Amino acid sequence: MSRDSARQSVPAPPDAGEEVLRRKELAALMRPALPGLADGIVREVLRAVPVYARPGDGAYGRVTRHGVECAVELFVDLVEDPQASRERLFETCRRLGAGEARAGRSLDDLQAAYRVGTRVGWRWIMRLGRRHRLSSAIMAQLAEMLFGYADELARMSSRGHREARAEIEGTRAGLRRRLLRLLTGPGTVPDAVLAELASAAGWPVPREAAAVAAERTVGTAWGPDVLADLDPPQPYLLLPAPVAARTLTRLGTRVAVGPPVGLGAAAHSLRWARTALRLVADGALPDAPVTWCADHLTDLWLLSDAPLAEQVALRQLAPLDQFPDRTRRRLGETLLSWLQNGGNSEKIAVALSVHPQTVRYRVRQLRQAFGDRLDDPEARFAMQAALRASGFRSSGA
Repeated sequence: MSRDSARQSVPAPPDAGEEVLRRKELAALMRPALPGLADGIVREVLRAVPVYARPGDGAYGRVTRHGVECAVELFVDLVEDPQASRERLFETCRRLGAGEARAGRSLDDLQAAYRVGTRVGWRWIMRLGRRHRLSSAIMAQLAEMLFGYADELARMSSRGHREARAEIEGTRAGLRRRLLRLLTGPGTVPDAVLAELASAAGWPVPREAAAVAAERTVGTAWGPDVLADLDPPQPYLLLPAPVAARTLTRLGTRVAVGPPVGLGAAAHSLRWARTALRLVADGALPDAPVTWCADHLTDLWLLSDAPLAEQVALRQLAPLDQFPDRTRRRLGETLLSWLQNGGNSEKIAVALSVHPQTVRYRVRQLRQAFGDRLDDPEARFAMQAALRASGFRSSGA
């Protein structure tokens, strides 16, 4: 065979006009069968992905059919003209993805529907190819187009899902902050308003909650049952009660936990927690990673009004003013322990880590200073309150 005859045996590539004509002919073959293809895809999707076949939800079924019809029509448009606009279908796909996000679902079901649709579509193309005896080259091109097209649709839905999730999270975060501030602010929140806001914010309403005041901002991720405002200078949280200690110790900052209360008293729980945190910083309460207000209710009560507590101390503890500061401190600790332990010298000695003889010597000094007031029940109660409010405490208190 001559070189010239060999050249003639290789078909010349089609020019642009022939390519356009072939695309138009192929699209013309496909279009009449599109309604049947759409029906087949919808039927198979409803069978294979049950979430899309919810009974009584006609709107959901219409959205599914609309998406399928748009997809098959645009595919044929792209067969005819690869530059055809994808915007209408891509917007539909974004909306489908966003709808899944707003329904609180992942993209698993929608991605499964895309796979089903692609599989049904490819079987349809195979039948079309056999019926019209399309060449293997054309079938390969259609296969490449179909699977690439399915990937594009999935990407657009994923984008819509991400955008909707970001919007929902932003809106929900704002609603959760608003709800928290309403619960911990002045006044009460009507039950209907609470239920509506909690539902919109995705917050399961607990029977009781405890406020947690934090010394500094904490970055730990919290579950949907926790409301948090971590902005300085007074970050705080509202947790369902009971609160687990291990939940708080991992925060890495000093916190105070208000007593568990009904939601109507959440503002009080927060106020007590913040007061406890301040008292720890001032040294009036023991330093600890977690301060439980429920363990210090009496101290919180006595120290809730510092100027008034100071006036009580000035009146009730005036006899101690005659002693030097160091002696005054020791006698104050001894008096508080004496009142707490019913005058038992042995218990007082253990609490103060001193010899019982030292206790008896100090008690004689107190007897001389306070006289008969040590035997007056009302005076003893007032002195104990004043001592606790003034920060006199033994190691065992």
